[in-house]
Amino acid sequence: MREIRKRSRTQTKARILQAVGDVITERGANRIGINAVAEKAGVNKVLIYRYFGGWDGLMKEFLHQGSFLSDYNQAFLATSPEGNHHNRVLYLVGLLRELKNRKAAQDMLKWEISNPGSQISQQLAASRNESLQKVIDQLFTDETGDLKSTSALVIAGLAMLHLLSPNQRHFMGVDLQSDEGWEHIERAIDRIYKTLG
Repeated sequence: MREIRKRSRTQTKARILQAVGDVITERGANRIGINAVAEKAGVNKVLIYRYFGGWDGLMKEFLHQGSFLSDYNQAFLATSPEGNHHNRVLYLVGLLRELKNRKAAQDMLKWEISNPGSQISQQLAASRNESLQKVIDQLFTDETGDLKSTSALVIAGLAMLHLLSPNQRHFMGVDLQSDEGWEHIERAIDRIYKTLG
């Protein structure tokens, strides 16, 4: 009986965490709450308080479990790439594609930007920075610091373009709603890093 209960708790927690992502995708990160998550998961909201301690605990666990950037970075670094032009571009183009295909991640980024003082936003930023630092140390370190600074601009630019793309078709002549436009951006990343060596 105890094994069934433990499995049921684990399955219910997983269902609740999945519901967080589903609600963010469907409604956006600014329109999510315990009631919406409980309804989507098909559970009583009391279970969210019991299993996660409330809203902050639920969001902290969701960010920890579902941080696509940390997962992407770990998977990329596990291949032990050298810090060369090819691997830098491979990393950034892969990051661009991951972010493009993850609406929930885009919504979380929007939410983080619009709620900078919240504890969850600060935890998300700290987690992201810790994960990015590992990538920087392995791929983007040089004597001048130019690679790190350039990469900060490129990653911030990619994030901004993704945030603009659902509502703004063109940005500086680049079609943000077509594969061709994003392919131009990928080629631009390659050119930027070729100039840096």
